[in-house]
Amino acid sequence: MDNKANAPVSRFSEQYLLSQNEMLKSQLINSALINELVKVLHSCTDLEGIVKTILLSFQDLVEFDRAVLFTINAEKFCLQPSHWVGIDDGTAKALTVPLGFDGGDITDAIFLNKHIFVDEPDPSNDIFGRELQSRSYIVVPLLRKLTRKCWEIRGCEKKSCRCYGSANPYCWSAPNSCSDSPNPSEDDMRKQCVACPAFNTNGVFWLDRKSDDTPITSNDITFLTNIITLAGLVIENFSMMKALDEANHGLTNSNEELRKVNYELEIAQAKIRLDLEHARTIQQKLLPQDIRIYTQHYDISSRYLAANTVGGDYYDLFGISDSAYGVIVADVSGHGIASALIMSMFKILLKIYSKDETSPQKTLERINELFISEIPTEHFVTVFYAVFDVNTRKIWYSSAGHCPILYLHKKSKQCDMLKADGLFLGVFPDMLLSESSFDYAHGEHRLVLYTDGLTEAVSKNAEMYGMARLVEVAKETIDLSPDDAVEAILAHQKGFCGGRWQEDDITLLVVDFK
Repeated sequence: MDNKANAPVSRFSEQYLLSQNEMLKSQLINSALINELVKVLHSCTDLEGIVKTILLSFQDLVEFDRAVLFTINAEKFCLQPSHWVGIDDGTAKALTVPLGFDGGDITDAIFLNKHIFVDEPDPSNDIFGRELQSRSYIVVPLLRKLTRKCWEIRGCEKKSCRCYGSANPYCWSAPNSCSDSPNPSEDDMRKQCVACPAFNTNGVFWLDRKSDDTPITSNDITFLTNIITLAGLVIENFSMMKALDEANHGLTNSNEELRKVNYELEIAQAKIRLDLEHARTIQQKLLPQDIRIYTQHYDISSRYLAANTVGGDYYDLFGISDSAYGVIVADVSGHGIASALIMSMFKILLKIYSKDETSPQKTLERINELFISEIPTEHFVTVFYAVFDVNTRKIWYSSAGHCPILYLHKKSKQCDMLKADGLFLGVFPDMLLSESSFDYAHGEHRLVLYTDGLTEAVSKNAEMYGMARLVEVAKETIDLSPDDAVEAILAHQKGFCGGRWQEDDITLLVVDFK
């Protein structure tokens, strides 16, 4: 009797745990996607690229196939479309919305300082229902980062106002707050808000799903608002940096503070790691176990230092033919299970396509072709791949978006940078790869290969380790054995970071050619 009575409870517990597991997986995936979005945004060099990247992320990450960013024209007191995707230019440019009360839900979202979901808009009084035949849509305001409350900026001492000293920093978003003019109309209040220096709205995003009947869920809205919050901060940071550069290139202290804000933003909103020890074990098995097997042709030392999560770094040195060997270092974006899985597939394809193929460019292009057609993913892979022939003493190499590799001359202690000429693997059909070659001499040359976890590590003062320090210590250790050089380089980097926690996986290889 007791077992039968406990069965429903057990089934309920199992269902609850499965539900919680699915929710956690969804949150981890969303956090990883935002992490990748941050990296892409920080690689953009202009505001146009940032906004376009954000709009495209709505399509790729939350599957809204139409999106428009409206900016505020204070002089004309209206919203004007500035950027869009999924809508033809002529239609988009005609979507001008008045900022007054008759502007509808999109203007309400701005002045109420919250997102609004509109289901079944009425075409007779809704511009999006009429012009775009939208069945449902969501509007989300794009806010700048708040530094002071509006009553502080304006020096307002009307302590009777419900906003004075309250937790709500926006007087314009609180109903029945005070006004500078007696009995103002709704439009007059909105005009005061737009003219106020504390008004911190850059614009508003409008989004819908025209080609998909999938309903907009609370998870969609949460993920969407997180992206837009991130977008507001990134856009503001980009605009601030541009203004500082234009105003005075000598304001180094202000620029440093801005970089700190960007760094803290990346740490706060773009990092999530899975502390799964069994997954770490699986990932470690992807790495080579017999890298010193051909020691008569080279002397090599390698180290892989995982962060507190499953990583996506990979390295190897392996035989291609009787006289040719391949050496590779690669880094999958992200740190989770997906990154480790992608790297395992990359390793398998590498071993298949590199067999008797001495062209690194051709090998990487064939792998990329299969990734694009058969392995759809939001992740990408940076790769440096070189092939050296022990008979001709010649090295061919290609780099797909990877950080510069060091090629050192032992006698002169000169250091050459083998830089990336192509795009990273797994995203674009045409990687724009090139292939270069050079000769090496017996006992005279060394390769130092690594992933960006080494150079992008930061000190307690948020200063990056950087390429310059790596080059310096590589030159200082050039007369040491590869084993001793690896230990010295890692000790130097660890000392610079001052015991600060490791944020990314670190891979380091030192190869001496015999």
